[in-house]
Amino acid sequence: MKLHHLRMTGIGPFAGTVEIDFAALGASGTFLLEGPTGSGKSTILDAIVYALYGHVAGSATSADRIRSQFAAPAEPSVVDLVFETSSGLHRVRRSPEFQRPKLRGTGTTKEQAKALMWRIGSPQALSAAIADAAGSGDGSEVIASRIDEVGREVRRAVGLTREQFTQTVLLPQNEFARFLRAGTGERQQVLQRVFGTETYAAVEKQLEEMRRQARRQVDAAQQTLAAALARFTEAVALEDEDSAALIEHAAALRLEPLAAAADAQLAAVTDRAAEAAAASTAAQEAEQTARTAAETARTALTRIDRRRALDQLATRLEAEKPQVDRARTALERDETARPVVELLRRRDTASEAAARAVEQLTARAEETRPAHPDLVDLLTRTEEEPATALAAAAEEATGAAGALEDLVDLEAALPSRERALVGRREALAARERELESATTALAERPGQRTALLAERDEARTAASGLAEAKLALAAAEDAHRAATAAAAQERAVAQARTAAEEALRRARELAEQEATLRRRRFAGIAAELAADLEEQAACPVCGSLEHPDPAGPSEDAVGPEQVEAAETARRTAEQQQSRTESELAVAREKLERLREQAGEHTPETARAEVESATAAVTAATDAAARAEDRETQLSTFDAATEKATRAKEELALALARERTGIDETDRSLAADRTRLDEARGEDDSIAARRRAHTARARAATALREALRTRADAEQRAAELTAEADRALASSGLATDEAARAAVLPAEERRRLLAAVQQRAVDETRLADGLAEDGIAGTDASDEARDRAASALAAAEERLTAAQAGAREAAGIAAQRRGIAERAGAARTALAAASAEVRTVSEDAGVVVRVADLATGRSADGDRVQLSTYVLMWRLDAVIEAANTRLALFSGSDLELQRDTGARGARKTGLDLLVLDRRTDQVRVPETLSGGETFFVSLALALGLADIVTGEAGGVRMETLFIDEGFGSLDPETLETVVREIGRLAEAGRTIGIVSHVGDMKAQIAEQIHVRRGADSRSTLTVTA
Repeated sequence: MKLHHLRMTGIGPFAGTVEIDFAALGASGTFLLEGPTGSGKSTILDAIVYALYGHVAGSATSADRIRSQFAAPAEPSVVDLVFETSSGLHRVRRSPEFQRPKLRGTGTTKEQAKALMWRIGSPQALSAAIADAAGSGDGSEVIASRIDEVGREVRRAVGLTREQFTQTVLLPQNEFARFLRAGTGERQQVLQRVFGTETYAAVEKQLEEMRRQARRQVDAAQQTLAAALARFTEAVALEDEDSAALIEHAAALRLEPLAAAADAQLAAVTDRAAEAAAASTAAQEAEQTARTAAETARTALTRIDRRRALDQLATRLEAEKPQVDRARTALERDETARPVVELLRRRDTASEAAARAVEQLTARAEETRPAHPDLVDLLTRTEEEPATALAAAAEEATGAAGALEDLVDLEAALPSRERALVGRREALAARERELESATTALAERPGQRTALLAERDEARTAASGLAEAKLALAAAEDAHRAATAAAAQERAVAQARTAAEEALRRARELAEQEATLRRRRFAGIAAELAADLEEQAACPVCGSLEHPDPAGPSEDAVGPEQVEAAETARRTAEQQQSRTESELAVAREKLERLREQAGEHTPETARAEVESATAAVTAATDAAARAEDRETQLSTFDAATEKATRAKEELALALARERTGIDETDRSLAADRTRLDEARGEDDSIAARRRAHTARARAATALREALRTRADAEQRAAELTAEADRALASSGLATDEAARAAVLPAEERRRLLAAVQQRAVDETRLADGLAEDGIAGTDASDEARDRAASALAAAEERLTAAQAGAREAAGIAAQRRGIAERAGAARTALAAASAEVRTVSEDAGVVVRVADLATGRSADGDRVQLSTYVLMWRLDAVIEAANTRLALFSGSDLELQRDTGARGARKTGLDLLVLDRRTDQVRVPETLSGGETFFVSLALALGLADIVTGEAGGVRMETLFIDEGFGSLDPETLETVVREIGRLAEAGRTIGIVSHVGDMKAQIAEQIHVRRGADSRSTLTVTA
């Protein structure tokens, strides 16, 4: 994967838009991302990871920090990244979630996170795509527009998860430096965090829990087997001897003998149940034979009793026949007379209604005559139908009333209209006075505006030096910081000089002590040689066989161990002297830079300049605020003047319109008064005239309705009289009284009808009974009934005895069947429990063996835990990949090894050693120098990147970032490290070094500079 371009807007400490062209930066293979601590270097790395995965680089860091606190509240933050993989050129843009002000009302609302991804068609379209900030140009194709879709497309294009990406592109340099010197427990924790092997530790815990669970399952299965066996022995009611044998088999888990013995006991119980079932069947057949005989005898007796009852019914029906015939005749006359009587009733009712209608018409005429005699006279006119004449009169009066309806409303509204006109004239006068006041106020405003203009121009003149004042303040603050830092650095130089002088003195003292010990050692060497002389043996110095005066040991003799210890102390002191001199040189160089930045200033003079510049900035800022305030007041004043002018003009126009409206209203009122006077005539009002017309229309309508009601009633009475006469003649009844006498009372009619209906029911019962099977030919004599009763008693006695035998046999069969069923169910449960014991025991054995292997408890192998074994395996792969890099960095002088025996490594197998081929000695990491530690940790980090990308399908990372780790290196080692990192870039990679070390600037040409200003906002510049 290769990064081409990054654009950020409102991200972290960057309030505006910043851009980084990685292609230009990578021209030489390396570039420096530098800036003070906290300036925003890590924000760039976070932005790259956020653009790809929607999260920042650190797993413990919240993605909320990606949005800048300096971004405008309504503007989104945007990260736009162009990158290239084996699948082509891609561009991804993300915006984090944020709270923006509501478009309407107050408060905020959530703006959701967004993501968009393009595929760039060709390398030729790359420049145009980068320049097109909107992402809508030719040559790019949108391939994902939702967050989840973008996530899948990035994973498909890059081939790495976020964790793998951060381990390969953002090398965890410092973690490996700490890892080299860590203790055993801390090293294991670091490996778990870097390699993400917590899953295997969780597997160990899960397997341990599975082992405990398996043991619990075995115990539970054995308890289930014991309970099933107890139910089985209880179900088959075994003797103690047989029961003890089964219990013994179960306790020893002899499942096959247990099954055979249980099957034998179940077979015996089943056989006994079958014998009892056969005996019960025979008894039930005997019971059925006796029941059939008893039913036959009972049927014969029932038929005799049935025939005797039917004979009694026939006798009763014959005796009641005359009475029933009379009832039928009375019911027939009632049926004929009932409709005739109803017609007679309706005729009489219609005649009464006709008489009432005549009376009502007469009363209505007398009531109407005083007010409208001409309407009453219409009832007796012969030249025209009275009803038609009354309808015409009503219509004429209604039309006259309707014509006056609008004038009634006009007459009622006239007083209020006159009052409203008076009010409008008074309001017009008040508004004319208001217009005069507005005209006077507008004439005074030009002078007020001239005063505001003068104040604004004066404030602008005072604020014109704000930019120069800010520049002066920034320069004064820089000088003050440099002067203050120089004063502090002078103390640091003094301390470094003291430390260097002390180290030099200490190194000289130890060198002198070593020389003294060597001289004493040489002086006492003769005594050591003399101690080894033997008679007649050649002297190792002179070769003589005689030793007349051998030297003796002195009191201040020095051994070789003392000389070696002094030499080691001297070398350590010289190394300390070298370090202190290097630190002194660095401190002096820093002091010179600070003095150059401070110039001639002391902290006191610089502070005075800062105070003076601050006061100037404050004064100019206040003046600018006043100018802006006066400008705002002028805008407000002009807007108010324009508004007042428009209001005055609108008021004048409204007054002219109102005068015209008042005149028109006055003319309209005069015309309406004339119209009302003409329409009122001699009546007091239009309303009274309309009420008179309405009353005449109602009177005519009422007379016409009464006349129509009388005619309808007389016609109805005549029609019903004729219909009643015809019905009476056709019924055969002579008179009205004869017809009414033939109608039966309701109670009598119901009684006679019930008697006739009951007679029909009894006759049907008699016929149906004689038609029943065997009834007609049955002998119903007393002698035949006695014989049938005796036969039934004997058959029922035999049935009772057979039922008792069947019940007894059925009870025995049910008891033995129940025993067999319970025994069968218990045997099934026993078989299931046996199968469960067998299965659980087999499964538990596998689980226990696997758990023992995973947790290091097995008797086989090295007894290494699974999580440790995985870490050992992964560490071996990383060491192998790291040694390839380390050979290049160290010139094949250093090689990493995993210690499998030293320093307690048998417990974990995760300790590291370094083979120094210059001395062929194996060294512990704590003895490595600063540069060597950097080489080894960088090799480990690159080795991890190789392993992770290899596991991700061989993804190649062409852009890498090495984060920090350079501050502890001396200048020579730093130069060597940069040179070695440059070798990595020779293979086509672009290496970004993230550091705030000042010496790196002189060694790497391409640079990204990040600076934080006084307002905590950061800026970014690129040198390429």
